[in-house]
Amino acid sequence: MAKDTIKLGSRSARPKRKLAVRRETLSIGSLVRQFSSSPTLGWAILIVAVFSLGSASVSWWASDQPMHAVGDIARKTVLARVAVQITDEEATNRAREQARLRQPRVYVPDEALIAEIITSLEHLPGAVASTSTVDELDVELRKAFAIGTDAYAALKSYADADGNPSEAWSSRLASLRRQLERRPILDAETYRRESESLGKQIQLAFTSSRRSVLSTGVINGGDKERLAKAASEMAQQAGIPESLVQVVVAKIMSAGGPTFRFDRRASVELQEAAARQIKPVVNDLPAGAVIFRRGEPVTNAQLAMYRSEAKRFRELGPSDTIFFNRLATVLASLVIAVGAAGYAGLYSKRIRRNPQRMLGVALLMFGAQAATVYATASAPGIRGVTVMAPTIFVTVILVIAYDPRVALALGVLTGVLVCWSVGEPIPVLAALLAGVGTAAWQLHEIRDRRTLIRAGFVIGAALAGGMAVSDMVGRPLAQPVPWNRVLFDAITASAGGVLVMGITLFILPTIEHLFQITTGMTLIELRDPKQRLLRELQQRAPGTYNHSLNVASIAETAADAIGADALLTYVGALYHDIGKMNKPEYFVENQAGGPSKHDKLSPAMSLLVIVGHVKDGLEMAREFGLPRRLLPFIEGHHGTTLVEYFFDRAKKQAQQSADEAHASEEPDEVEYRYPGPKPQTREVAILMIADAVESATRSMGEPTASRIESLVHAIAKKRLEDGQFDECGLTLKDLHTIEESVAKSVTAIYHGRIAYPVAATAPA
Repeated sequence: MAKDTIKLGSRSARPKRKLAVRRETLSIGSLVRQFSSSPTLGWAILIVAVFSLGSASVSWWASDQPMHAVGDIARKTVLARVAVQITDEEATNRAREQARLRQPRVYVPDEALIAEIITSLEHLPGAVASTSTVDELDVELRKAFAIGTDAYAALKSYADADGNPSEAWSSRLASLRRQLERRPILDAETYRRESESLGKQIQLAFTSSRRSVLSTGVINGGDKERLAKAASEMAQQAGIPESLVQVVVAKIMSAGGPTFRFDRRASVELQEAAARQIKPVVNDLPAGAVIFRRGEPVTNAQLAMYRSEAKRFRELGPSDTIFFNRLATVLASLVIAVGAAGYAGLYSKRIRRNPQRMLGVALLMFGAQAATVYATASAPGIRGVTVMAPTIFVTVILVIAYDPRVALALGVLTGVLVCWSVGEPIPVLAALLAGVGTAAWQLHEIRDRRTLIRAGFVIGAALAGGMAVSDMVGRPLAQPVPWNRVLFDAITASAGGVLVMGITLFILPTIEHLFQITTGMTLIELRDPKQRLLRELQQRAPGTYNHSLNVASIAETAADAIGADALLTYVGALYHDIGKMNKPEYFVENQAGGPSKHDKLSPAMSLLVIVGHVKDGLEMAREFGLPRRLLPFIEGHHGTTLVEYFFDRAKKQAQQSADEAHASEEPDEVEYRYPGPKPQTREVAILMIADAVESATRSMGEPTASRIESLVHAIAKKRLEDGQFDECGLTLKDLHTIEESVAKSVTAIYHGRIAYPVAATAPA
């Protein structure tokens, strides 16, 4: 920037300056030269190459996934590229299930219960033999076995002279045991399940053998009437006399439980063995056959066909076709990667100059693609979330970490990459880009949590509307609008937008830490006077605190006037002089009259104290964890300006020593300058002007508007000619606007006041 040949506010200088800036920005040749000579070029090429291969790998995997759920409407017609035999999983599973149902269920006998029934019947003749009439029998015994006169006589005939059961009675009971072991009595629930089985036989698993019997022979123990009838039949088949049948029935009815129980483990083993014997049902799919037909619902069988065909094509497809297909995928990923790298290199120095930031952006884009592909393949029914949310999340992160322009461009490229990977049509891409644009628009500055919450609902509304339109546009015209699906996709897309903002709100501090940024929300928290560092400044250096408040107000207005970051400027101005807390009494704004501390110090020592507040401020800022964006305000608000007061004082002392014939070296101007750096941003340059003007105005006797304007112009011109604005991108037009704003603000603070007459005091 010229120091003396260009006059501030010159009309002829402005077009030249704009033209120079435009040429510097838009010259492709200069940008290519910058990139080719950049030390980060090698990293950029490596990251682009790795990203392209990784992205292509994800796309290859995605191409083998149908990206549809059962019941979805197919978005395009898909044909088989090779002939393939496809296992019909549904038919196979049905056949195996039928085989399981046809297998006999296994039952285990309750041998103790059967033995107890037979034993109790076997002892009856002996119990009867010791009596003369039926009335002499125990009442409980008569009731338990329903023994009447005829039964009593029959039982007595089956007892020998010693009162033991006869061989004939034992033979008939052995036959009854065989009947009980052949016809299982089951509980009601087990009987119900058995009746639902397709098997015609059951297996009775005894200790030493298994026996298959017809399932029609099982007895429902829960149905008393049928149980009594079955017990009567078994007694008759065992040769029990008619007069004793009711005795046997009574005992079986009162036995208290089923004679057989279901053996689940053995039954499952039989069923699974039968299912394994069923071979898979295979269907032939010729090349060119339709797998999905656009506009028709997708079935589970079609999904299986798609996966099988994709796998078969990888195995048997023409190698040259597969190679060129994969090469095209890599090249497509490379185009997107180069586009992202080129745009970031053109419009974001922070990314272009930092390989870690390049890698971070690449990982964000790759992560969005991988998350979208995996989530959509796993849950294609909620693609409103799986397709939309990852890209919106990347856009939100980038707009917070960088700026809306970079976020919008990289968000668009991420959206293209994502939709291409999962095969989404252009209407869905348009809906996604609507959400990307809304996110970049809504989040240009985050000053409070309400901004994120409001943005979440606005983004959700944009995604919902876009998704609804894409569903209606993407359907075949001859089919009715699937309103249920349209509404569901719109709701899930909207939920995805709100979910992203909820996650962002939760991890915002982590984002600020990882990307080394400071959001407006954090800055607003830092401008609170109750912040610990500001409270200490108020207590230890009240004059400096009031000076900082005035400078912050002046600088904020000026920053707003030229379109700079007014909030950042204000907060930076609040903290720019915190280093003065270490030695507040050495700074004039904190001196309450009386002799100055510097009167007893040499100019060189005073210089160390004055300049030291910059170093002390940086140490305090790091100790208290102030954001890195505030550090340039502390170290650069004086730039490399000259500490004129003590430099002049040193020169006078040197001259005085020379006049007194004492050897004295002339002070070097470089030694009396602040170490810098010069302002690197417009915001720090504004602070430099506001700080100098506010300090100088306080020493004016009569701060009139014209005198303040002259002072502001003189200070700005002096800083300009000293080269302090050479590295911050400040234009002459900006400087002129800053002058006007600062002069207006300072005049409002230090305006002149009317001197009111003081009434004379009457003599006493």
